Amino acid sequence: MKPFPDMEWIGGVCRIGQREACCRYLTMGAAGWNCEKLTALRATIDRKVAAGEFTAQGDNCEGVER
Repeated sequence: MKPFPDMEWIGGVCRIGQREACCRYLTMGAAGWNCEKLTALRATIDRKVAAGEFTAQGDNCEGVER
């Protein structure tokens, strides 16, 4: 099983490095990349985006469960 997300997903769907188009829910943890869209962290991320505190503002997929 490939780890989530793999680099193809990160580049094509999450759009890492594409400033505002980059997905706001993509995070990096000790074990690697994570999707926070379906977690409790989502509300905090959404508030910070609304307040202009994040460069990444995309909402690029339905989210990925861990």
